[in-house]
Amino acid sequence: MILRLIICDAFKCSSYCAAGGMGVQCGCYRPFHPSHQCREQEFEQTKAKVGETMPDTMSSSPRRIAIVGLALESNNFAPPTTAEDFYQSCYLAGEAILKEAQKDAPSMPQEIPAFIDEMNKLGDWQPVPIVVTATSPGGPADQTFFARFLGTTLEYLKAAHSLSGIYICSHGAMTATGDADPDGTLYQEIRALMGPDVAIVSTIDLHANISARMVENADAIVPYRTNPHIDQAPCAREGARLLWRLLDGENLGKAYIRLPIVAPTITMLTNDGGIFSQLVEKSIAAQSQEVPAVCIAGGFAFSDTDYNGITISVFGEQTKAEDIARELAQWTWRHRQGFKKELTSVARAIELATQDGPPVLLGDMGDNPGGGGRGNTTEILEALLNANAERVLFGLFIDPALAQACHQKGEGAMFEARLNEGCNDPNANQLNLPVEVLKLSNGLVPGRRGLYAGRTVKLGLSTAIRISGITMVVISFRTQCADPNFFEHFGLDIAGFKSVVVKSRGHFRAGFDEFFRPEQIYEVDSDGLTTPVFDRLDFKHLPRPVYPMDDDTNWEGTDL
Repeated sequence: MILRLIICDAFKCSSYCAAGGMGVQCGCYRPFHPSHQCREQEFEQTKAKVGETMPDTMSSSPRRIAIVGLALESNNFAPPTTAEDFYQSCYLAGEAILKEAQKDAPSMPQEIPAFIDEMNKLGDWQPVPIVVTATSPGGPADQTFFARFLGTTLEYLKAAHSLSGIYICSHGAMTATGDADPDGTLYQEIRALMGPDVAIVSTIDLHANISARMVENADAIVPYRTNPHIDQAPCAREGARLLWRLLDGENLGKAYIRLPIVAPTITMLTNDGGIFSQLVEKSIAAQSQEVPAVCIAGGFAFSDTDYNGITISVFGEQTKAEDIARELAQWTWRHRQGFKKELTSVARAIELATQDGPPVLLGDMGDNPGGGGRGNTTEILEALLNANAERVLFGLFIDPALAQACHQKGEGAMFEARLNEGCNDPNANQLNLPVEVLKLSNGLVPGRRGLYAGRTVKLGLSTAIRISGITMVVISFRTQCADPNFFEHFGLDIAGFKSVVVKSRGHFRAGFDEFFRPEQIYEVDSDGLTTPVFDRLDFKHLPRPVYPMDDDTNWEGTDL
């Protein structure tokens, strides 16, 4: 297999990798368990199951394919993501992965069930489920958790034998408190363990930060191509078909370019005809039988790594792969001004919410839980209250203590509530407000549209409350407001409100498009951990200069 990096972009551990390298070297290879206990007996039983005896002659046996999943989009300005964050969202090992995938609305990444289903259609195979874990975007993963996840995964893979291939379902924009590139570490360690002959295919989020190590150690990487993300299942099915080609003996060359463009995610919609939308369309058109995978990853600036930037990774016949990568990179650079965008001020947003006219949807750009925001900033809420706004639907506001207090009071209760009690975030003020408890929920909500369609989402203890003219949904587990059912399962009629405020960056568009046309949607320039105005954040590791933060950024495209 040939690997040629068009731009040499070898991994360099950033200065904030306090552990000095891969945390797995701590030697703790025990698996995490939801009870937070390292149960060796269960571990050995799972290893034995993974390593069930199979015939040595692969031509007459099912192809054994391991399934591994690790998904976290890391915002390095947010508090670390803990083991508990993963457990409350999704942590599955061994046969539990296959059982969950069979449910009508599984609480796991949508790629896993789709990959399994497509592999079933393609031929005789045997899934070897290893570990799948995922959680909402947040700060860097706790290094101890990542080290144990990695150790468990490697031990399970060691226990398995006669593996033909491995499918890795990863987000691709993860960092850990002791590793700036845990996705790269995962790919590299799996390749080192399995050797060069086991096919490795991964699927990644459109906002992944693709490192050179990821490209070096995977045979192919397949990205989402929609933003808002509604193609997770098709992406996984494409990955399965590509893996099958590799299993049949095909070898793919590789080309990789990382551009000095670190763009706000609001400039990466794929349904607006903008620069990124055109780039993705070009990547799809460039794919062929000879070049089956063209991977465009827009990157996630808030991860703040030294390998941030839009990346183009092409897998196929070597010369054609290089030509495609070069052509797409140069086209993107020529059109880089498309990665700048104007926002709506908070003052203007309040005017829109209170004036006569068609209903409006306001996106709280600065506090998107889908990008690591805490979901509890009060800038827009306070502005609405000060303007005496009426018929406003607001959500999702993350305040576990307030949700619990409402459950204790009960439906119909009216009391003086304290929002953000004990919170020290300068953008999340503590407010004493009279509230009425309208409805309570356990927070298990089936997604109806867009990003969460077909998945069961865990919001934790949740409630719908009324604060003056504002109806607000309060939840316990950080989740961006991208699905109308997060409101509707409380009996709230979205169409009956004058304005709707969502704490989400862009995925709400695919969920709420049945209520709001594009011209009724406004991206609000609010403060918070996910502000698209990068000058407000103290980046420490971005490979400066980068566009559009630095207008004088230069890339000649001559180092191919």
